[in-house]
Amino acid sequence: MWRLLGLTLLALGALARAAAPERVACFSPGATRTLVDFGATDKIVAATRWCPLPVGHPAARDCDVFNPDLERLLRTKPDLVIMPRTSNPLWAERCRGAGLKVLVLAPEAGASVLLDIQLIGEALGRSPEEIHRLTRPLEGIPAQLPRKLLILWDGMMAGPDAYLALPIRAAGFKSALAKGSWVKLDWETLTQANPDVVLWVESQPTDRPLVFSEKRSAEMSQVTLIKELKCIKAGLVLETSSGSQWLPGTGLIEIVPKLRELRDKLR
Repeated sequence: MWRLLGLTLLALGALARAAAPERVACFSPGATRTLVDFGATDKIVAATRWCPLPVGHPAARDCDVFNPDLERLLRTKPDLVIMPRTSNPLWAERCRGAGLKVLVLAPEAGASVLLDIQLIGEALGRSPEEIHRLTRPLEGIPAQLPRKLLILWDGMMAGPDAYLALPIRAAGFKSALAKGSWVKLDWETLTQANPDVVLWVESQPTDRPLVFSEKRSAEMSQVTLIKELKCIKAGLVLETSSGSQWLPGTGLIEIVPKLRELRDKLR
C-alpha cells in the first residue's frame, strides 16, 4: 500500500512542478473539503451542489459527474479540474481534449485518501510540511488491540480495502470483514463477521454525532441470524449521518476522535 503511494508520487512529479492553479473546478465533495482545509476556498470556481462550501460562496454549483456539461464547465475558466475516482474516464478525456488540466483521484484502497490529499496538495503547490499536517491525523495507529467495526452505508458494508479503513485503523478499530472494499449487505456475511460494533451511516447533507440507534437495533434483532450477536446484546448498534466528514477527503480527520472515543468505551 505504501509502495503504491511512493510510486504514484513519483509519477506525478511533473504535476507538482507545474504552476499552482488559480481557478479550480471540483466534481468531488470530499476533494472540495480537502481544498478548503488547504486554505484554497477562494480558488474554487465550480463545485457540486453537495460540496461543503461557505454560505454565499460564488462558485457555480452545477458540476455533475453523472451528467457532465463541458460547455458549462468551460464558462468557469478553470485551470484545474478535479474528478472523483468513480468518474467516467471518457469525461476526463473530453476535458483534456478541451485543453483542461485534469486530476483524477486515486483508485479505491485503504490508502486512497492519503493519496488524494497528497495529489491535491501537490497540485496546489503546497509544501511537504503542509501536506503532512493533513495526512498525519490519519496515519497514526493506536497501540491497543484493534476491535472489529462494521460500517454500513446505503446497503453496503465497508471492507478493509475501502477508503474508510484509514480512519477506522487510526481510531483503533479494524474492518469486521476479511476482504473487499464495499460489499453488499448480507445478513449471513454480517453474522460471520461478528463485529464488536455496528455503525449505520445515513446519507444526509449535515454531520450528526454517533448515537445508539434504537431503530436499527430493533430491525437487526428481528433477524434470527443476527439477534444473538454480541454487538446486539451489548447495545453497540449506532448511527450517524455522512455530511462531509465521512466522504473521501480531509473531513475524515474529524471522525477519527469520534471513533476513538467509541473505541475507548470498549476497553
